[in-house]
Amino acid sequence: MVDLKQTLSRFLSIPGVRQSILVGRDGLMIEGLTREGKEDMEAVGAITTTGLSTAEALGQEIARGGVVGLVMEYEHGLVSVDPLGDFALLVTLFDNASHLGRVRHLVKASRNEILEALDIV
Repeated sequence: MVDLKQTLSRFLSIPGVRQSILVGRDGLMIEGLTREGKEDMEAVGAITTTGLSTAEALGQEIARGGVVGLVMEYEHGLVSVDPLGDFALLVTLFDNASHLGRVRHLVKASRNEILEALDIV
């Protein structure tokens, strides 16, 4: 069986990644890991679901299809939101855009493993 903490810890092994959070579409945190982060993982996860819902509505309105991923860039870092099927999403907080490719690659590589652990494959 897949250990979600072990899977999420791979994200924290990427330099600059501060948090990796698995959240249900209802906003409830399923699992999360942080590296010295001050941000409240449960609050980040809950708020992020609203942002994803807004992005999904925009995609429908402008006829661009479903959201594959969402990246929000702030003055002091980035937040990546990746839908994992209809029931969960992965939220990753990191310091700068230089590691965006590594984070996106790891999301794709870990997707089936996470879904299997959630028993929604």
